[in-house]
Amino acid sequence: MKARETDTSGARARVLAAALRNWTTLTPDTTPTTVRVQIRQPPDWQYVTTLDLTRHQHHRLLAWLRDDLTVHTGTSTPERAAAVINAVLAELTAAGHTRLTTADLVDAADRIGRSHTWIAAHITHLIDTGRLHETRRPGHFRIA
Repeated sequence: MKARETDTSGARARVLAAALRNWTTLTPDTTPTTVRVQIRQPPDWQYVTTLDLTRHQHHRLLAWLRDDLTVHTGTSTPERAAAVINAVLAELTAAGHTRLTTADLVDAADRIGRSHTWIAAHITHLIDTGRLHETRRPGHFRIA
């Protein structure tokens, strides 16, 4: 099947669902489910299955996807790097965090793809625009 052809039978989505289900089975975790992933198939986004992931499995899957994204994106433009930092802020906010540390950005440095100097300048920009607020602790910022 050519890459641009649409799989209307849902076979690709079922293969992805089976691979993820197999991965969760091979990485057992007795902690409670924290994330539900629904697999749907274009073009009409028909439901295929739902997978329950534990916190540990969720973090491993996100780390794998981030690593894959880093490998396939090459050098980052300033716009892409800013988008990655905004994504980090969105992830932290969605997880209920109200603060950002420089360590959070160090963890995302491979995804950002820019120098530490550029990241520091962008943090200053985020402070100037009101997206971040400085706290009393150096390297800690409140997310607006």
